[in-house]
Amino acid sequence: MHTGRASWSDWIGSIGWLIGQWKAVDRTFYWSIPLIPQGATLADAGAGTYNANYVKAAKTLANAYPNAQIIYVRTGWEFNGDWQPWAASGKADAYKAAYRQFVGSFRSVSSRFVFEWTPNIGKQAMTNPEDAYPGDDVVDIVGLDFYYNHKWDNPDPASAWAWMVGQPYGLAWHRAFAATHNKPVAYSEWGVGGNGDGVYLASVTAWFKSQPFAYQSYWNSNSDYVGKLSDDQFPLLSAPYKALVASNN
Repeated sequence: MHTGRASWSDWIGSIGWLIGQWKAVDRTFYWSIPLIPQGATLADAGAGTYNANYVKAAKTLANAYPNAQIIYVRTGWEFNGDWQPWAASGKADAYKAAYRQFVGSFRSVSSRFVFEWTPNIGKQAMTNPEDAYPGDDVVDIVGLDFYYNHKWDNPDPASAWAWMVGQPYGLAWHRAFAATHNKPVAYSEWGVGGNGDGVYLASVTAWFKSQPFAYQSYWNSNSDYVGKLSDDQFPLLSAPYKALVASNN
């Protein structure tokens, strides 16, 4: 569940709206809630200026799911790039402080919240994402977002996969970093970008099956990244992905 970020009104209102849209579905939901919306600052977030908003959001979620033992929340994702309002390049300390205020506010409402910290794969605007790690006490799961983008990545799927694993701050680093901090891993955004990506998808599947992970979430959308599978725009990939989901791994 990705909530809004256009303003604080959108940030708050979209949570309740999504709860209403999906209230009849008996599933575990994984929430991606922006650390700050457009126009807000990391400095203010780190100073606690927005804590009342964080508490309000936490209460909305906790009240909506009174029987849930765990409520999964991801915030501040892809901070190491330059495209998010909470981009941490040159502001690592402010990012960490903001993240800690967010988690502390949510935990003041309920201990059922579980938090995911999620860099984007590779070297981005921020060379080393570890510089923005906010601390083991406020991170429960270490995530990683990774997409096979034919515009930037090797057009050969096997070579592209090898790079996804072995590049600096790639998939191998992700596992090692999480293990060092005794955290499970998750993959909250990933995608394939073409009908010929079967070898790549098979490699992702093998990677997921090779070690335990908390959860994975495919980018089933054509917004921002063209990767939707449910409409069969990539018919050679839809069935293998369904098999991956059915395997429950």
